Amino acid sequence: MRLLAIGATAALAVLAATALLLTPTTQPVVAQGPPAVAKLPADLALIPGDAIGFMHVRLADVWKSDAMKDMRTLVAKAGPKAFAILDADFHPAPSTIDRVTIILLPMKDKADQTPRLVSVVSFSAAFDAAKIRKMYMPKAEEMKVEGKTYYLDKALGMALHFPSDQLLVLSDPDNLPIYLALPAKSEGIMQSAIALAATKSMTVCLNYKGLPIPPDTTDRLPPELRPLLRTEQLLITADVGQQVTLNLNLAMKNADDAKEIETAIKKAAEMGREMLKQPLAEATRLLEGKNKRGEGPRPLEELPQAVGGLVAIAGINSLDELLADLPIKRDGANLGASITLPAWATQYVGTAILGTGLLIPAVQKVRGAAARTTSMNNLKQIGIAMHSYHDANRAFPPAAICDKNGKKLLSWRVAILPYIEQQNLYAKFKLDEPWDSEANKKAAAIMPKTYSDPRQPEVVGKTHYRVFVGKDAAFDWVKGKSITDFTDGLSNSILVVAGGEPVDWAKPDDFEFDPEKKLPDIIKPFPDLLVGLADGSIRSLRTDRDDFQKLLKTLITINGGEAISID
Repeated sequence: MRLLAIGATAALAVLAATALLLTPTTQPVVAQGPPAVAKLPADLALIPGDAIGFMHVRLADVWKSDAMKDMRTLVAKAGPKAFAILDADFHPAPSTIDRVTIILLPMKDKADQTPRLVSVVSFSAAFDAAKIRKMYMPKAEEMKVEGKTYYLDKALGMALHFPSDQLLVLSDPDNLPIYLALPAKSEGIMQSAIALAATKSMTVCLNYKGLPIPPDTTDRLPPELRPLLRTEQLLITADVGQQVTLNLNLAMKNADDAKEIETAIKKAAEMGREMLKQPLAEATRLLEGKNKRGEGPRPLEELPQAVGGLVAIAGINSLDELLADLPIKRDGANLGASITLPAWATQYVGTAILGTGLLIPAVQKVRGAAARTTSMNNLKQIGIAMHSYHDANRAFPPAAICDKNGKKLLSWRVAILPYIEQQNLYAKFKLDEPWDSEANKKAAAIMPKTYSDPRQPEVVGKTHYRVFVGKDAAFDWVKGKSITDFTDGLSNSILVVAGGEPVDWAKPDDFEFDPEKKLPDIIKPFPDLLVGLADGSIRSLRTDRDDFQKLLKTLITINGGEAISID
């Protein structure tokens, strides 16, 4: 979320000082109030008025616009049969997708660092909700929150809600129930932007003040740019017709803030012009080559780089001219500008808007896949660190750093810090004191990113990466085990898992294992269990397989001699 907040700050400067200047046909403008809308379309009515932000794309309108005429002609050459196949193979039929919206929900609290995203897809024709569930979520459970029904498939990491037979709402299993539990509320800072979205091809609105901006963000910005943080709302709209017109409006609390932010934007433009000097010098070197003027023809193989240098110089000089004269106008507490794109760019931008809209429903899955990949990489790094520790100490670390009486003081996660490039943090710990002693509290408050599983909202200082401790498991509280103890084979033995309730990362708190007893609850909160095996490989175990409990026990024991089939 830190990246989101800082990125949003940077976006304000970039959009105002650069993105507005993509073409010299810009015109100063201040955004007007939204036109009167008798009744919001059903999909826009689903946006909470106090949302942090939203993006709304009217796909069908963009596709039918004059800007997309040539593209429609091209696609039509596929023929009616091809379109019929596409509509028959998917449900709802792709040709009936009308509008798409993505909503950034309010944060739970100031400590909440995870974006909460919900997507809404509107169709021009009725669909069969039961058919969608059967085709794409066959193992979904029916759930209810605040009297609203939704369908949850933990294995897929997806949740669906059907407000009507032409609307579907999708998100991940955690965020959809949060969204459905929000009280109906159309009023709020987003209200006018939501109404405006009913008349625009594309609308993006960000309630910048709703973001949990890290306290040190101000310190990271140059003093001249710090007024940018006082921006209240960012609104971008696009009208796609014969041409594409982009409008931007920055809303501030008052006219004084608007004046200071206008100055900050111009300062950002000056900084941008200064930053252009280096690429300009590099482009000039490409154009001129190593020859001195008048030395005669250069080798033919230098022609491509000379042409590239010439084109780069032209682009850099154009951008410099635009940055030198920002087409932004201030009116009270608002700053605004409008861009009418040249004819050659119209179709490209129209196509980009279409593509963005079509990709919105996939945001949840892409985000989930990226988080899963990061978690697997964390497990990989932990496994490598474990083996590096083994190389140095002829054994894996014990599950805890203990005192001479065997009292558990600190976790194995502290013991391997030097092997995940955290030597400085390791040096801050007093290894003969408990993890929560006065001397260790400060170090324990700094959790390395390697121990944070991005598949779940981050809880400060807590981790899901844990090990199993017991006589037949890979770890003992006091004594580390060596590779020779893994008689089942390193590829058949679990070293570390990502699951269960999060625990304080520096605390010696892991899963107690007894092969004769029931396994601890490690399934939640994830749809599958990611495990790091002792050979360094990472595997995913589906928790809904019939033999999951038996398989897990087999993998936990390192010397049981059982036959194993992970796949």
